[in-house]
Amino acid sequence: MLVGKVLFKQYKVIEQIDKGGFGHTYIVIDLAFPGKPRRLLKHLYPINRDAASLAKAKKLFEIEAIVLSRLGEHDRIPRLFSHFEEDGEFFLVQELIEGRNLTSEFKLGKRWGETETIEFLRELLAILSLVHQENTIHRDIKPANIMRRQKDGKLVLIDFGAVKEILTVNQHGSTNISLLSDGIGTPAYMPPEQAMGKPGKYSDIYAVGLLGIQAVTGLSPTKIPQNSEELETMWNKLNLKINPRFKSLLNRMVSFQYKQRFSDADEALEALNLIQKIPSKVKLLSLLLGAIGLTGAGISVLTFMNKPNYTGLATYLQNEQWQQANTETDNLILKIAGEQSTLDAESIQKFPCNSLQKIDELWMQNSNGRFGYTPQKKAYLETGNEFDRYIESTYETFGNEVGWRIFGTWKRYNDFNFNQIDTTITPSGFLPTPGKVADNKQDLRIREREMLLSRFDACGF
Repeated sequence: MLVGKVLFKQYKVIEQIDKGGFGHTYIVIDLAFPGKPRRLLKHLYPINRDAASLAKAKKLFEIEAIVLSRLGEHDRIPRLFSHFEEDGEFFLVQELIEGRNLTSEFKLGKRWGETETIEFLRELLAILSLVHQENTIHRDIKPANIMRRQKDGKLVLIDFGAVKEILTVNQHGSTNISLLSDGIGTPAYMPPEQAMGKPGKYSDIYAVGLLGIQAVTGLSPTKIPQNSEELETMWNKLNLKINPRFKSLLNRMVSFQYKQRFSDADEALEALNLIQKIPSKVKLLSLLLGAIGLTGAGISVLTFMNKPNYTGLATYLQNEQWQQANTETDNLILKIAGEQSTLDAESIQKFPCNSLQKIDELWMQNSNGRFGYTPQKKAYLETGNEFDRYIESTYETFGNEVGWRIFGTWKRYNDFNFNQIDTTITPSGFLPTPGKVADNKQDLRIREREMLLSRFDACGF
């Protein structure tokens, strides 16, 4: 029992909060850090104690600590402060997430609304994409390993299963698959390939999909069929009012065959975002409003469009997922305008000022003021441009200033390296970039941004 002891002359153990098959979890006080903050300490015990097995485990532990350290740079994954090995036992010191896990939110018989479930999945997949981009698998996604942070209500993903798997390694570097049900993964959320010791990113997708079905049905995960025919029978019996496209997405996420699922979180998130896209119906709606005499009363067609949801954009920006945030911004703009691929002068002239302001605020808040329409407007004016007066040469100078041109020509979308973006050195106003002219083409809608900035200025921003 470690409570009351000071470990490594720095961490005073004040409380044990969990005990499992592979070790104990404690709350400690960091005596060496200003303010003496509370941290989370995980004390882990390797199963195989012979020298060769411990040497293998130690090497893998060091590698996994590097991965956890990288992942912890993101706001939605606990930060790793330190790691130690002593007498064949391992210690991790991580950020203590103040809040509660989601176990209480997934009560048996409690059904979430479709919109609520989609927003939950969107937020969780955005976090999981950070994990998958590091070529890492979580392996144990379940309500108990998802925290709702007390200070802001946002989700945080905890307890990666790979650390526990290291503790089962033997002298040959192999892990004991028979121990998987004892702490590495949770059977109710575990797909068949993971139970056989061959997990992939698609295994995490299965667990997330199961959470989605659990949310909208109120069923226990053990009552959700793995067989596709039985799953369809379940849906029919429940007779839920649910978007067929959303139901199909959930079915695909929990497919028994992993090759039929989404390959990773990015692919699943992209498909989820498509469900809430609004088709271009502005003209049809305008005719309808005109027929009932409302357009003459000064009522905007856009007022009747679905209210935009900025949660996905906010999550991407907070996690510095710049490419996803850039794509989501373009999706939002088109959705708000009721267009499918491009904006024309009329739709830009009617574009809601509050929406432009919200998108700009999100970019500014998450980039130290360097990205968004405000710095783009500043660069536009400082390079000699005037609103409502397009001059190609000065607009090209603006493109050079914000980094959208190279070697005397406009970049194409695939020329942008989003992985090298740094808010301290990337040109101010670089993001969000103009969108592509079409999903299957890389050319940018260059002139559209000039008109959008003109609208931003006309709104008084």
